[in-house]
Amino acid sequence: MSKSFNIFAAVTVTALALSSAIDPAKAAVINWGSPVTISGTTDIDTVGTLFQASNFAGSATTVNGVLFDAFNVASGTVGNIGITGGQLITAFGEGGPATAYGSLPSEYQELLKTGIIFGATVTVQNLTIGADYLIQFMANDSRSATASQNRTVSLNTNQVTLDINSTDATGGVGQWDRGTFTADATTQSFTVDGSAHAYSNAMQVRIVPEPTQMVSVAAIGSALGMWRMRKLRRNGCDNDATAC
Repeated sequence: MSKSFNIFAAVTVTALALSSAIDPAKAAVINWGSPVTISGTTDIDTVGTLFQASNFAGSATTVNGVLFDAFNVASGTVGNIGITGGQLITAFGEGGPATAYGSLPSEYQELLKTGIIFGATVTVQNLTIGADYLIQFMANDSRSATASQNRTVSLNTNQVTLDINSTDATGGVGQWDRGTFTADATTQSFTVDGSAHAYSNAMQVRIVPEPTQMVSVAAIGSALGMWRMRKLRRNGCDNDATAC
């Protein structure tokens, strides 16, 4: 085995070790972002790899290339997502073509017109410990009966609050949010509650890459390789490690 191969292997191992040192394991806390008002199919995240997507109380539908499976149990588990304390409802969608809801593509309307009312817990199952995940959660109620009631959905015990009808009008649309976490167990749970009822239409979970870590590994490996080459030149070996 050549010395140059040994140098490459040593540089790679060292880079990975240093990467682990600068990126320690994170606690399994979901870091929610700021709520975003529903606007179009590009709302739906496509980063990374799909782990599970569910359309609560509705039919399977594909939005922005993401297949949301039908989730038609009030309490139970479908695929990798489990829900407790739910109640199915199929009347969230309402409003003519001139409204925010009515102007959405039919597949997106399908995702938002049904849902689950519950004030309990969502559990994502079969996770890989150490992997990074993204959760996207949708909350919408476009009905006239609830348009002016200023109802909200709270995730993770008031960590973030979604307005289920941002315009408080018939045909108005709600909000969505995304949260990220690093799994430290094979399951991850969060609470969903809110004013009057917690209306939840759909959610997806995605496995997300760690580009910052890979960039760090590449940068460290490159720096170590350049250091080795400079050392060889100082020893009069040019770039040939076998000559020394």
